[in-house]
Amino acid sequence: MNTGNLIIRLGFGLLFIWGGVEKFIEGFLGGVGLDNMAAFLKSSGLSFLGDSGTYALGALLAALELIAGILLIINKKTFLAYVFLAFIMLMALVLVHIPSGNWMNIMIHLALFTTLTGLALNARATS
Repeated sequence: MNTGNLIIRLGFGLLFIWGGVEKFIEGFLGGVGLDNMAAFLKSSGLSFLGDSGTYALGALLAALELIAGILLIINKKTFLAYVFLAFIMLMALVLVHIPSGNWMNIMIHLALFTTLTGLALNARATS
């Protein structure tokens, strides 16, 4: 087992497990909850989905972040997990952070996107 890859998978796995759980449970570890997540998605240019659509999308994103994080920790389907998480970071950049002009968040999400993309390519090459 490659210790470096284990540390990376644990770090990203825990980050996105936390991200998934906090979208489900308001107040838990600073969580926003699904109602607030849906409202945020609606205000981020996805209002055309309507209330139920943004709520469903928020639940889907939360569940998939949680599942992808778990997959990374147990070292299963890592390519798909990394690709999905990289896509989420790209959408966060395009829909939220670039329009906000907050350079710190832009840099963080750009680093996450490029790192996750690179890890996906590595996972694909070794599978």
